[in-house]
Amino acid sequence: MVLTLVGANAAVHALCRLADPSFKMKHFATSLDNFKSGRLHTLLTSAFTHIHLDHLFKNMSSFYFFGSNVACVFGPAFLFKLYVSGALTGSAFFLAEMACLAPREEGASAAVRATVFLEIFLHPKRMLYLHFCIPVPAAIAGAGFIAADLWRVKKGQSGVAGSAHLGGAFVAALVWAKLKGWI
Repeated sequence: MVLTLVGANAAVHALCRLADPSFKMKHFATSLDNFKSGRLHTLLTSAFTHIHLDHLFKNMSSFYFFGSNVACVFGPAFLFKLYVSGALTGSAFFLAEMACLAPREEGASAAVRATVFLEIFLHPKRMLYLHFCIPVPAAIAGAGFIAADLWRVKKGQSGVAGSAHLGGAFVAALVWAKLKGWI
């Protein structure tokens, strides 16, 4: 499932590079215009496109490492549901924040954050390597990610959808609470 989702992201990125930019905006970007126009599919399809190649690489490398662990423990169907839930919730959070502020959001960041944060909740003492070289306990890295996203939301249009990231983290928190039997 991990490689399928990574492959789907890479294929959509390539397709969007070849297609007319208006096609990408109409069918692969979460925006208030798309939402008001009834293009609700963009709440999910935005999780399969990226602005730049480095955005695709960062999201998919994170998803590969964290998603592989989640799929190993809970199975590929669980990972797929987590990815979709993170994408939809991240889009909803983004729309709520951007009702008066920004034009669009795209990228798998919310879906990837759901996967990353589930791993953080499950293994808070595990060492993560930021930028592949800086060892940080998962709980501290997670707190840093949340703080950075809250700062992005507070600052406003930073080019990174902090609200979408927080939506993904919210999904992970709900899934973790469900796994623990708390909800």
